[in-house]
Amino acid sequence: IMRRNILYSLIIAIASLGFVACDSDDNEKQSQFPDGAKPSTEFTLGNNADEQYAKDAIKMDVKTWGDGKTEQEFNSIELFADGHFLITTPKAKKAQQQTVGVTRQADGSTAIFKKNGTERMKTRAVDAEGTIIIDNGLYIYGTYTRVKDGVYKLSNQTTIRIKDNGITGYATITYTNSFGVDITIVVDIDFQYKPDPAIRQLCRSWRMDSSETWLYANGVYFAYGKQWLNLGRVYQEVTLSPEGKQWDFDEDDILDDKDDYCYRTIFSPCGTFVCFYMDGDVDVACWEWSNQSDGIMHYWDPYDHEAEDDWSGDVTVRFKGKQMRIYEDYSETEDIMTIHTIVVNTLTAAN
Repeated sequence: IMRRNILYSLIIAIASLGFVACDSDDNEKQSQFPDGAKPSTEFTLGNNADEQYAKDAIKMDVKTWGDGKTEQEFNSIELFADGHFLITTPKAKKAQQQTVGVTRQADGSTAIFKKNGTERMKTRAVDAEGTIIIDNGLYIYGTYTRVKDGVYKLSNQTTIRIKDNGITGYATITYTNSFGVDITIVVDIDFQYKPDPAIRQLCRSWRMDSSETWLYANGVYFAYGKQWLNLGRVYQEVTLSPEGKQWDFDEDDILDDKDDYCYRTIFSPCGTFVCFYMDGDVDVACWEWSNQSDGIMHYWDPYDHEAEDDWSGDVTVRFKGKQMRIYEDYSETEDIMTIHTIVVNTLTAAN
């Protein structure tokens, strides 16, 4: 994925070589994108079966917490269809409020599976049951089991009992915390999974098979890069055009570090998606259909959506069988140089 240093390096290289931009006819010839880089015109659904806990996939936003005698432990809890949960803690809400109107440090691209680039530390800790603490306690991620309808046991030794199971709107739940204390909570339940086939196909756990990138400078193709996952390792290849070689690029300039590869992602029916990177970092972000009939998805960082330089964008989603491809197309201009980047991410359903 293109980084800002590519743009600056190109400006310096082209200036030193006396580069003159191609005329319009040459630009048109040079910018013919490979067929594999272009999404199909029609948005069709895949044929993935529902994951194990598809009927349980809901999000519960806390409205009132107990009788006020116990400290609120979370703002929301989301149950994913693959049997994982995501808790958003009160710390996350404070962090969001602190970043409203604050410009994010730009890193040169807005790719959906690229790390968000915020200055927060993305550390995590794992307990014996596999529960992950994300962003120093902003989120808690783990597994859950359905004890019976409306009763869920979480890997962080807590239990959720939904008294009004299967509805959308306000409901009362009993939350048993890790100390065994029962707390009555009123929540707003978000449940939009059953009626929408497109959401049912998207919202699941995915394995990132590969990510391909084509790079163009002022209409001139100069590099192709691919990263892919095989048996738990990330491999990569880079091909430079004669122009790319002339401008003295190497492999490290074209692709991000292998440790920054998002090897697994989860989309939820309630507008959340989570990326897991090879170096152990985890990102939590948001998604929605901006044009569902055409398969156009909008994504954004919940911390930065009101910042001047926010991490957000639109991508094109296409399904084929058990695979999904997410197509990205974006440009960045600095002085005399425009970098056009095409990215195709290929994912396979985890189940």
